[in-house]
Amino acid sequence: MIKQIKSFKYAFEGVIYTIRSEAHMRFHIVAAVSAVILGVLFRISRTEWAVLCTVIALVTALELVNTAIERVCDFCSEKYQPLIKIAKDAGAGAVLIAAAGSVGAGCFIFIKPDKIAELAGFFTANPVYIVFALMYIALCVLFVVKFRSKSDLHNNKPLKK
Repeated sequence: MIKQIKSFKYAFEGVIYTIRSEAHMRFHIVAAVSAVILGVLFRISRTEWAVLCTVIALVTALELVNTAIERVCDFCSEKYQPLIKIAKDAGAGAVLIAAAGSVGAGCFIFIKPDKIAELAGFFTANPVYIVFALMYIALCVLFVVKFRSKSDLHNNKPLKK
């Protein structure tokens, strides 16, 4: 049982490391939280929730795998290697394709004129929520741009300031 608990601990450490070291992962987290908030506001169906959860998990998991590929490649060679470039590019390409698919799924789920009109009417009737929405956007930008650890094991060097 202790072994299984430790494996969860290591998995969470990998997730936290990736969030702290990768701006793209932080962007994906912001997009996921925003999609969940929109899902609640739009009252999406159970099927739409299933699709939304699946694409969030897929993009997040692929970003973790891509980070692992990048770190292993960086560990293996400090100088340019064509095969390492291919591995890194393919990992990034996998994330890109999943992210593009999630945007497509999001368009099918959220671009509904009646729901958008209802949400616009809500903000028009309650202008104070516009302030909250703007604060949320500002916090999201700060999270993506500024939140990172002081050191990164990437090449055993501290993160650049």
